[in-house]
Amino acid sequence: MLELKAISKTFGNRAVLRSVSLTLNRGQICFVLGRSGVGKSVLLKTIVGLIPQDSGEVWIQSEKTDPQNEEQMVSVRQKCGLVFQMPALLDSLTLQENLEFGLKPEKLARLGKYLDWVQLSRERLSRYPAEVSFGTQKKASVVRTLLREPQFILFDEPTTGLDPVSRQVTNQMIRNVVKESHSGCIVVSHDVQSAIELASTIILLDQGQVIFQGTPESFCSSEQPLARAFCNGMVLLDH
Repeated sequence: MLELKAISKTFGNRAVLRSVSLTLNRGQICFVLGRSGVGKSVLLKTIVGLIPQDSGEVWIQSEKTDPQNEEQMVSVRQKCGLVFQMPALLDSLTLQENLEFGLKPEKLARLGKYLDWVQLSRERLSRYPAEVSFGTQKKASVVRTLLREPQFILFDEPTTGLDPVSRQVTNQMIRNVVKESHSGCIVVSHDVQSAIELASTIILLDQGQVIFQGTPESFCSSEQPLARAFCNGMVLLDH
């Protein structure tokens, strides 16, 4: 289980997260929705200790994390894989070399399985990032995360910038990964349609606070004004 208890974070005079709590079990998919700049990506970085919270607690598999304990955070980052919005591959290395970078041989023995999960052909691994599509780069970044065998996977805007076909491919990839690995998954997104298709739970953030938490069905029928605006496609993503 991954659990956040009343996480708060302030930058200067701006409160980015205000007492945010959530619980995620393995095999579940939680979508965190909200307009741009409401703290969604900060929440992910707080979980893995890249940005320490001001108050509140992060618990992973019954262990309370301490962002100041770097040795513990190395273990946390092995349990929680963060897939950034941009693939963050090394341009000077092939996809294969990117996947192999820093890994022990026994981890690479599982490469074929993970390539199948994300539907990435082995023939493309000999190419450099600039020689393949953005969607293929994203698949490679997911495989890189899977090779570390995390118990929880955190996706930052996985469908941003993708055409409708690529978006569906990405959604199917996330569904396959969760099913096959039985990992828990948190997805930060603006993409309401993907949330409705994939999520076990939807959380809606506004001004750093959770203003809705529930199932996709209850989200779509909610009387909460911002939830209704998201479902009706009327929300402005930028303030």
